[in-house]
Amino acid sequence: MKILVVEDEDSKISEWQDAIAAHNADEENKGFRIQMTTSKNVTDAKRQLDLHRLDAVVVDLRLQVEPGVADNNSQGNDLVRHILEVQPLGVVVYTGQQADADTASYDCPQVRVMDKADGMEQVFTWLGENKDVFLRLRGAKSAFNRETARVFFRSIWPRWSHWTSSTVQGADLTEVVARHVVAHVHDSMLNAGGDATHPEEAYFVPPLKARLDTGDLVQYDGGTWVVVTPRCDLANQGKVATILLAFCEDISAKWKELEASGNANKAAKDMKRLIQHEGMPKQHFLHPMRDAAGQARGPWMVQFHHLKAIAAEQADLAPGIRIP
Repeated sequence: MKILVVEDEDSKISEWQDAIAAHNADEENKGFRIQMTTSKNVTDAKRQLDLHRLDAVVVDLRLQVEPGVADNNSQGNDLVRHILEVQPLGVVVYTGQQADADTASYDCPQVRVMDKADGMEQVFTWLGENKDVFLRLRGAKSAFNRETARVFFRSIWPRWSHWTSSTVQGADLTEVVARHVVAHVHDSMLNAGGDATHPEEAYFVPPLKARLDTGDLVQYDGGTWVVVTPRCDLANQGKVATILLAFCEDISAKWKELEASGNANKAAKDMKRLIQHEGMPKQHFLHPMRDAAGQARGPWMVQFHHLKAIAAEQADLAPGIRIP
């Protein structure tokens, strides 16, 4: 486990080194080793984030802004917010001033705030509890880099001169390349996996846009509905006066019954039939999912013959009624 410890006191850094050495000496029982990189100030910490592939960061709140410049501050809050914007990592705020942790601005309940008085072992315990997440994320980065290399050498580099000479006016070429890479990597990884996906991949949780968009699930009029108005009509505000919704019939009871069935073969066939919309074009199966609060939802069967139109102005209320 590769971690960055952001701490500006030499004595505390020595304590971290000793604690990690003790942890690693018992690696077989602990289940993982820890490799530590340290920073004493925000500027260097940001540099280390760019230089190293890290799994987690442990941040003290009161840090030197620049080397040798120390005062009573909470620069660690700024660093945490920076990490949440630029890196998918585990984050621990390890501080003697828990009240100074600006958790509201983090907007991420996964950031753990720990009291220094409770010792460093709590950090190691938390790393162990989340080890599988961090290792999966490391594997995901490796897979993304592998497929990005393929796109780069086969597509982007050979065509680079055409990219630069034909860039659309006002387009950011960096963003163009990023979209090109992401689209190709997604398709390539789907192909490599035989188009097999996890049900949760069908959803963006939370939604990517503040306004309603095609495919959004909403809680409305006592039920669950999916937005079916074409995306091109929703792209420009004011283009349509109404938004069309299709009713989502909750089939979770039937799904759970099949999951608990003692006849695995028959249950698998019945579940496959549900996933294939029970052979009826007037409906469409939506996989079960978990919302942003972790609550299980669905699955549903969209009923395209059961429609409802709502005023477009209600799209402004979307964050309040959307399921994710």
